[in-house]
Amino acid sequence: MTKNFEKTLLKKSFGSFATGVCVATSHSGGFTVNSFASLSLEPPLMIFNIYKTETDHVSFLNLGHFAINFLASDQKDISNLFASKDTDKLSKVKHYKTENNIAVLDNTLGHLELSIFQQIDIADHVLVIGKVENLAINENKEPLIYYRSNYREIK
Repeated sequence: MTKNFEKTLLKKSFGSFATGVCVATSHSGGFTVNSFASLSLEPPLMIFNIYKTETDHVSFLNLGHFAINFLASDQKDISNLFASKDTDKLSKVKHYKTENNIAVLDNTLGHLELSIFQQIDIADHVLVIGKVENLAINENKEPLIYYRSNYREIK
């Protein structure tokens, strides 16, 4: 049985699940993600999705490598920047490039460097499965949390 829901109610329902905030970055740009999830330890896989009409997903996935940057509690401005339509986001944040020419943001909670394992075209999104190739964590930082359309802190 299919029910029709108002999009605003459905969005509010989805937003009732607290998530960490991360930024997916490639060679030339990136975007804020809250759909990140671990998938498998062997092989080491994770998933997230790209909203096709909001992001140039073809360019993002073109090189076959990307990074997921886990934002720290003091990085709300970075989350907002990468959620915006700004076309030159990377020039506005401190970052470095990996040997695969992927941008990794500075001062995050941690990051994963990934290769594309699989892409699945689903409705208005592309589901991306990434294989972890490298990683780093900073155990001295707290995560940026998003819940019901607001940033939150762990207390």
